[in-house]
Amino acid sequence: MRRRTILTAPLAAAAGPFAPAVAEAQAPGSYPDRPIRLILPFSAGGPTDTLGRVFAEQLSKGMNARVLVENRTGAGSTIGADVVAKAAPDGYTLLFNNLSHSINPSLYRRMPYDTVADFVPVSVLMEGPVVVLVGANSPFRTLKELIDAARAKPDGYDYGSAGNGSAAHVSMVQIVAKTGARMNHIVYRGVANAMTDLLSGAIVSVNDTSTTALGSIRGGMVRPLAVTSPARVPFLPDLPTVRESGVPELADFQMSTWNMLLAPAGTPQPIVDRLHREVRATMRDDAFVAKLAELGNVPMPEADLAGTRAFLVSEMERWRDVMNQAGVRPE
Repeated sequence: MRRRTILTAPLAAAAGPFAPAVAEAQAPGSYPDRPIRLILPFSAGGPTDTLGRVFAEQLSKGMNARVLVENRTGAGSTIGADVVAKAAPDGYTLLFNNLSHSINPSLYRRMPYDTVADFVPVSVLMEGPVVVLVGANSPFRTLKELIDAARAKPDGYDYGSAGNGSAAHVSMVQIVAKTGARMNHIVYRGVANAMTDLLSGAIVSVNDTSTTALGSIRGGMVRPLAVTSPARVPFLPDLPTVRESGVPELADFQMSTWNMLLAPAGTPQPIVDRLHREVRATMRDDAFVAKLAELGNVPMPEADLAGTRAFLVSEMERWRDVMNQAGVRPE
């Protein structure tokens, strides 16, 4: 290790203060000339991982470069996001995150980065609903039955999610806050672990995004009770919405989860522009859109760079209000 340090030190010293300028001057014209690392801040097999890998494969074609997926999990996506926030701003380390990126400032008292200032929001990507699930052998056949039972049970029921700030978590937070149902949040390291306990009866329900819920539903392992979108969805046309559950407090309920591509702050504008163009082309590709549909997702409405940043800020404000109303305080 000492020998390696001695050998590389003169090179670093020789580059001196000109290194950042040289990198910035050369990068835009040749970008990308090596693989791009896409950080997925959730565990393998989960919805963000599933969508991120599909996206990475498609983006590789447009960028004419390999896009390598790397899972950096933990702390509600903040560990993976921190890797990108502190990475070199050269376009070779990017973040594929979901709505947790906008929720975390309301959940964590201390963040290792600034959610807005330390990133360049490159583009909004896709969105999809959340599905309320119980085990196939559960006695509950409607969301109203589950809520009524949870209201009446003194110690409540346990529900699982893949982490604080995940779509599964915050969708149930809102349902609980609006209805007064007694539901206790159990955090798991990934959706698969939560599903294991759901099937064993250790927990009563799991909210999951359509991306990964569909496989469990079609396999007959779980029973869907409701979908969080304002209208019924084509891939589960007979499944009622939360609004249609017969619970008056939920008559205006709606929610979807979304994904966004972000780069480290300071990434050269030509690189950001290139990424934005290629992402938008990807989201218009018919084959890719069809693949998203299979996963219960649709492309989000297009937004320019300023609009993408504005969307992120508005979501941060929205979830701050939701968490305050639900009585969730930063930890």
